[in-house]
Amino acid sequence: MNRRKTTRVAARLRLIVGVAVIGLLCNANAWAQTTTTTTTKHHHKTVTTTTVVASTSEQQRLDALSGQVNNLQKQTDDTTSEVKKIEAAMTVAQPAASASPVTIGQHVGLAETNIAAIQKNLSDNLGISVHALVDAGYEHNFNQPNGNVNNIRVFDEDGFQLTQGNLHIERDGTVGFVTDLNFGQVANTLSTATHYSNIGTGVGNQWFDPTQYYLTYTAPIGSGISFQAGRFVTLLGAETINTYNNLNFNESKSIIFGFGIPFTHTGIRASYTFNDYVSFTGGLNNGWDDPAAANNGGPNYEGELTLNNKDKSLSLALNGIWGPNLVGKSDSNLGAVDPVATWKPSFVPNLTLQTEYLYASESGPVANGHSGTWSGLAQYLVYDWTPSFESATRGEFFDDADGARTGTSQTLWEITQTLSYKVPEVTGLLARLEYRHDNSSQNYFTNNNFVSPVTGTQHLWHGQDTLDANFIYAF
Repeated sequence: MNRRKTTRVAARLRLIVGVAVIGLLCNANAWAQTTTTTTTKHHHKTVTTTTVVASTSEQQRLDALSGQVNNLQKQTDDTTSEVKKIEAAMTVAQPAASASPVTIGQHVGLAETNIAAIQKNLSDNLGISVHALVDAGYEHNFNQPNGNVNNIRVFDEDGFQLTQGNLHIERDGTVGFVTDLNFGQVANTLSTATHYSNIGTGVGNQWFDPTQYYLTYTAPIGSGISFQAGRFVTLLGAETINTYNNLNFNESKSIIFGFGIPFTHTGIRASYTFNDYVSFTGGLNNGWDDPAAANNGGPNYEGELTLNNKDKSLSLALNGIWGPNLVGKSDSNLGAVDPVATWKPSFVPNLTLQTEYLYASESGPVANGHSGTWSGLAQYLVYDWTPSFESATRGEFFDDADGARTGTSQTLWEITQTLSYKVPEVTGLLARLEYRHDNSSQNYFTNNNFVSPVTGTQHLWHGQDTLDANFIYAF
């Protein structure tokens, strides 16, 4: 119960009762009064005398109303007393050092104190910080697909779902580490991603995925070279796997994120910031989505060059990766370039424009016995109407010319509208409502039609529409 809300309710109740009492008294006086007027003329002067007389019956009514007023006042006093008791019970305060918690508020206060002490101890003595998020909600696919599968989607399906649970643990300092443990649909998708494409990406039976776990070291060279060694998310893409401090603009992920680029890598990286305008990250890894076998002919090379102006209202991230990914075929290389431009125009406060372009190809027998290429373009328009309310529109095209990524030679497009609302008085709670339409040049999307017993196939549709409502709590 919110103490301030309870106090406001009590105050309003007292005000209403007071107004009612005044009204009753005024009416009672009016009922109880009878007026007699006598006019006398004497020496050209007129004298008027008014006498107020209360009849016996009106006096009785006045006494009865006074009794009712006294009863209402007693009820008001009783209500005020109960409100004060509830406020005292809900007061978030820990008990005295020698006493045990009794009220709900004391239990809550003691728990908050203990948690704060643990966090402070970890931070002060070990430099460790712990964060988490939970993303859960309901999504309705108007195709009502058999099996609740949303085609060309990652991290979401039709129906109620735990989209993501994330536990983020890190240690800052010269030597540190970062760990991201994921649960729910995010873990399902990441654990079932294939080596070369995301055709098989979907809901699996793995509800846990250690998405990131890497060591960090900052070498005292220049402004400091930051090294990472272990498993980490890819440099590519405008979107990334959610963490407590990065929830992305939209609830659902783009086609480029799900099918155009890798999710994670295992390897080493080094980052260096030259000045306020230029920084660079380069690394070596085992390839896209960590192939199980390491004998794929050599490492993959990745890099990111970031350019921005002084206030970072305009930035450009040039991302790329290249290297072998077919086991035992060092001459089959998979590569992608993925520049992302972000602009926050000064003449339109609270507006963010972001553009992503992707071009990728893989040589070798990966698509119907030959090489495959794919490309994509995504545009984001984000506006913060108030500090609590944001709208984000994403429009996107994805061309899988050879079917190397989706299993079908097709051109896809989608448009997504997301509304995000920061729930007041609850720090870290975000409510989201999202509508999305996906469309393909081919009949690609499943629905609730049964498989034909004659042909053994299901009639597919060109598009699908979904409506999604989620709550995200991050701390």
